[in-house]
Amino acid sequence: MLFLITFMVMLSSFIDYENYVTKTAYNVDYKMGNLYENKSLIDTIMLNKSNIELVKSNRLYEIESKLNNIQSIKEANIFRDLNFNLSIEIIERQPLAYYEKLDSYIDLSGVIVKRNKKLDDTLPKIYGNVSKNNIRLLVDVIKAFNKDDFFNRELNKMWFDKDELFLNLNSFLFDIRFGDNNKLKNKIQMLKGFCLYNIENKRDKIYKQIDLVYENQLLAIKK
Repeated sequence: MLFLITFMVMLSSFIDYENYVTKTAYNVDYKMGNLYENKSLIDTIMLNKSNIELVKSNRLYEIESKLNNIQSIKEANIFRDLNFNLSIEIIERQPLAYYEKLDSYIDLSGVIVKRNKKLDDTLPKIYGNVSKNNIRLLVDVIKAFNKDDFFNRELNKMWFDKDELFLNLNSFLFDIRFGDNNKLKNKIQMLKGFCLYNIENKRDKIYKQIDLVYENQLLAIKK
């Protein structure tokens, strides 16, 4: 009797394992929202015949690698639950700015992601040509502005002229010659002080440009 019970348990385990290796249906879980509508790209990978065989042989890490090659995906994880159901957890790249020339978004890491739908209208818009080196500068500046309570959501347009960064804000009329990210926090504090002064004294309309490229000083150019 003990032998028979042991045999039945082993048989049941074998049947469960057979079910395990043949289950290829999957569920996609977007951990931070489905921003880029990349389900069709995921399906293309998951429904590929050779990749189905990888799933059946439990080589899920190889599928993960292919999913991570999708431009809009920061991290993909595949696993089976206790019922052997296949799940895909997707963490997408978070858009930081819209790059008009390439019709793309730039994420928190400086990765360029082609746009397949319109996202947040309040994202800063980047115009003109941007080199790879200047993308890092943009990311640093945008992050610093977004962390500041006063300037959060204030960045409107950004562009480069001879590798110098220029920008303007939603609530002010003047352009800002920002330069580079040298002494970034200090530049933002000087600019904040100037903006607060203009709000209090209603002098915004008399300036056409603010220069922050000089050592520890702000230069306001009148119209």
